Amino acid sequence: MLNSYTKRVFKNFSWLIFDKIILASVSLIILLNVANHYGAYEYGLYQYALSLNLIFGICIFFIDGRVVIKYFSKGDEFHILFNSIVAKVILSILSLLIGLILLAFLEAPQKFNLIYLLILINNILINLIFGIECYFNYHLKSKNIVIASNIANISSAILQLIVISLNLSIVAIMCVVLFSSLIKISIVFLQFLRYYSKPISMIIEKNLIYRIVKESTPLAIAAAAALIYARTDMAMIGAMMDMKHVGIYSVSIQILSVLIIAIVPIQVSIYPKMLEWYDENSQIYYEKYKIITSMVTWLFIFAAIIAVTLAPMFFGRFFSEEYSESLNVFMIHIIGAFFMYNSILRSSHFTITENTKVLMISQLAAVLINIILNYVLIPKFGIIGAAIATTSTHFLSLLVFNLFFMQSKKIFYIQLNGMNPFILFQVNLKKL
Repeated sequence: MLNSYTKRVFKNFSWLIFDKIILASVSLIILLNVANHYGAYEYGLYQYALSLNLIFGICIFFIDGRVVIKYFSKGDEFHILFNSIVAKVILSILSLLIGLILLAFLEAPQKFNLIYLLILINNILINLIFGIECYFNYHLKSKNIVIASNIANISSAILQLIVISLNLSIVAIMCVVLFSSLIKISIVFLQFLRYYSKPISMIIEKNLIYRIVKESTPLAIAAAAALIYARTDMAMIGAMMDMKHVGIYSVSIQILSVLIIAIVPIQVSIYPKMLEWYDENSQIYYEKYKIITSMVTWLFIFAAIIAVTLAPMFFGRFFSEEYSESLNVFMIHIIGAFFMYNSILRSSHFTITENTKVLMISQLAAVLINIILNYVLIPKFGIIGAAIATTSTHFLSLLVFNLFFMQSKKIFYIQLNGMNPFILFQVNLKKL
C-alpha cells in the first residue's frame, strides 16, 4: 500500500496529466485546422508573435511559482497569494509597455500588430490567477485548476473551429484565446472562493514582494533564458528566412509539445515531496532523485520510439504538402526532448538547495550558444540547422554544463545513471 501523502501526490499528478492530455488533444486538433486553413505564412506570423512575446516579455518570470509555494509554509497564505498576484500583474503591465515600444519600431503587417497586442493583453489576464494556481498546487488541489482549464480549452477549440468555418481572419483566433482566458479566470476564482473560507485581507506588502522577486530572480533568468533559446530559433528563422518557414518549423514544436506533456505535472507534483525528502535525509533525497530520473528518462524513451515510428504516417496524412519539411525537424527535436526529461528534477533541485545561480549561469550561456549556432547553421541548412542548434543547446545546458559547477557535478552523474535501465529494478513505490 502507498502512504497517504504519496497517494495525494499521485492523485494530484493524475489530474495534472489529465489536464495536459486534454490540452494536447485540443491543441492538436486546433493545430491541424489552423495550420492547414491559414497556410504556412499566416500561421508563421501567428507563431512569430508568440515567440517575440516570450523573448521580450521575460520580466513576467521574475515571480516564480516555486518560490511562492515555499513562502506559503512560512506565513499567511492569502497574504502571500495576493501579493504574488499584484507583483505578477505589475510585471505583465511592464511587458505590455515593452511590447508596445517594440511594435513602434517593427515594420510588421497589421495582422501581426493586432495579434501581438492581444497576446500582451492576455498576459495580464492569465496572471490574475497566478497566486491561486500556486495555492492549489501547494495543497495538491490541482483538480480545481484542471477543471477550469479544460472548460476553457474546449470552449476555445469549439470557437476556433467556428472562426475557421466562417473563414475569419487569423486575428480572430487570438480573440478566442483571450475569451477562453476570461472563462478560465472566472472558474478558478469561483473555485477558490468556495474552497478558501478564512478572513481575507488585501494588503500590499512591498517588502514581501521584494523578497519573492529577489529569490525568484536566478530562477526567472534561468527560465527566461530557457524559453528564449527555445524560441530564438523561430525568431531567427523569421529574421533570416521568412514567415512561411517559421510556420513550417513551428508545426514540429507544436507536435513535440504532445511528447513533453508529462514534464510540468511531474515537476509540480514531486516538488513538495522533494522538499520533504531533503529535510529528512540527504542520502534518501539523492537516492530517490536517481530513481525518479531513471523512471522518467525511460518513460520518454519508450514514448519516443512510438513517436518516431508513427510520425511519418501522421505528418503525411494530416498536414498539407507545404509542411513536409516539418517531419525532419521533428525527428531532430525528439533528441532534444530526451534531455528535457532526463533533467526533469534539475531546476527544482537547485531551488531546494539554494543553488539557483548555477541554473541561471548555465541557461544564460545556453542562450548565447544557441544564438551563435543558429547564426551559423540557419544559412547553411535552413530550418534543419535551427533544429540542430536547439537540440545541441539542450544537450549542453541540461547535461554537460552540470560538470562545470561543484554544486551540480553530482546531478550530472545522476542524470547519466538515469539512462541505465537496471536502476528501474530498484524502484519501490511504497517508499517513494
